[in-house]
Amino acid sequence: TSNLVIHINLHLGKRLMTYRNPLILVIGLALTMAMGTGCSTSNQRAIPATPTMTVFCLEGSLMKTDLGSEGSTHGDLTTWWANVYSSMPTSKNPKDTTIVGIASGFMITTGPSKDLGDKDGFEFRVSNFTLKLLDSNDSIVCSGIHRYEEAVGQLTNQVQRPITGGTGQFLGRAGEAIVTAEGDDWFRVDLYLLD
Repeated sequence: TSNLVIHINLHLGKRLMTYRNPLILVIGLALTMAMGTGCSTSNQRAIPATPTMTVFCLEGSLMKTDLGSEGSTHGDLTTWWANVYSSMPTSKNPKDTTIVGIASGFMITTGPSKDLGDKDGFEFRVSNFTLKLLDSNDSIVCSGIHRYEEAVGQLTNQVQRPITGGTGQFLGRAGEAIVTAEGDDWFRVDLYLLD
């Protein structure tokens, strides 16, 4: 009597799984299919073509804290806060618009330019910010990793951040926030929320 062994290899991403027992294969395939149904194309949601909501932030304060050796190093911290307005007036004077909330956040340098060999003076920072609307329980939390000018604390380009959470009307509303520097400490925040 010979012992027949069946080898079946499944490639899941970069992970190779070998099954020697057909029963384990069947159970593994059933679990894989059950877990994979949430990723099928019929269940994917699309980001809307136009922003669900747009607000404007006027930076109130920003502080860079050099925690490592002098200059940009891994772990340096930047903190900030800003008032949130319903619009950005042509005058860029906050008295010419309505305050609707507050935003604050922090950034940690994770990729200093000298470590990345970036000769343009840019570094990578992990950022997290919360946008809180006044007179409500509504808030949105955004996070991500982005390229920033090393010598400048604030954003000077446009970034796309995932919306990682929220409260009130934003509870369970994932999506993306596009933040654009508008100059003079103003930032446009376009929120694209999934239904």
